[in-house]
Amino acid sequence: MRPSAALLLLVPALLPAQAVGMDEGRLDPAWFGPAATFQPSKALGFQWVKPGLDLRKRTLQLRAWEAPAWILGHREMKDQVFLRRVEDALPKGLDHGVRRGLKGSLPVAAAGDLQLVARVVDAVGQADDYMAAGQVAITFDIKLVDGDTGELLAAFHDTIGAPGADFISGRFEQWGDQLGRLLAASAAPPPMAKPPRAVASPLPPPPPPFDLEGALRRIEGLKRDGLLSETEYQALRKKAAEKAGPPR
Repeated sequence: MRPSAALLLLVPALLPAQAVGMDEGRLDPAWFGPAATFQPSKALGFQWVKPGLDLRKRTLQLRAWEAPAWILGHREMKDQVFLRRVEDALPKGLDHGVRRGLKGSLPVAAAGDLQLVARVVDAVGQADDYMAAGQVAITFDIKLVDGDTGELLAAFHDTIGAPGADFISGRFEQWGDQLGRLLAASAAPPPMAKPPRAVASPLPPPPPPFDLEGALRRIEGLKRDGLLSETEYQALRKKAAEKAGPPR
């Protein structure tokens, strides 16, 4: 085998792991930490959320964005110029979008025990020849961490494209709205369990029919034993007859 051919076979093994990883190497797992196991998401690109995440009674802080990472190496000047043009609008778009998606379910403040950290990892600007220019795009990482312990609670990576730089802020705000909706689901109280349906108590059995003959025998016995006067005897016989009702 020629030396040049052998070298070509070794090139993939010499490349950094991130270069052949997710999203064509733009997703760097080291920035998020070992806890994140990313899955594709239709709304948020790639995402991971800690199982059983509970954000009730927490406060969210949107931290200042980190410096651009340029995971794939520095881009051309047009890409850097594009990023400088839009980077001031990104924090505002994220803030507006997240607040809109949360709908007040999670407070957002200048200081909080939850911190949302973001950075740009890649950008693609338009060429000088606008007749041949394609879409612009920006790729970013966002993670939610516990402000006290630093524990990773959620992680996101996505790319947003647009026909021009002026559209990026609006589309990024829409992305933030989806993120806010996801976080709101973890900040809402669990649905109340429906109370069990009351089971109707069975109706008591009807009382047995009045035994007139037995009652008269007992009254006769009391009179025979001298326990009833004639007046009492007749009164008890009358009550027994009334209780038995008319003959059927």
